[in-house]
Amino acid sequence: MRSVSQERAKFAYNKVSEALKIMGSGSAKEFSSFVAGVPAMVMQNGLGHTLCFLLAKASDQKKKEYKKEGKEAKYWLTFDAIAEWLKKQGMLDYDSGNPVSAIDAIIGLTALEYLSRQEEALRFLEWFKVMSKMFV
Repeated sequence: MRSVSQERAKFAYNKVSEALKIMGSGSAKEFSSFVAGVPAMVMQNGLGHTLCFLLAKASDQKKKEYKKEGKEAKYWLTFDAIAEWLKKQGMLDYDSGNPVSAIDAIIGLTALEYLSRQEEALRFLEWFKVMSKMFV
């Protein structure tokens, strides 16, 4: 049986590996640098605001889709990793085909529910950050 921390580590490792394959081999340092700032963004602005920011930056307004490939994919990949982890923990309704569903779910939470999701996201992001540095 694995601890929740071990599960976070494994999930983060898999998501970082996947992200670097999508972004390209030369993007590890850029991705790691970006990911290192995300926990501070959550602490300063909150989980909901951070997820909205990531989703907005991932958006390609002209094509009306999200940038899920190449170097610009770091915003989507980070958003998706956080939302997928919270979904896996039973803390967030999230459908990657309709990512706004995660924002809808966050908006509907009570203050206590919101804070518990934010705390779990921060715990996950610490592993995500460490795993991203490992590939640099």
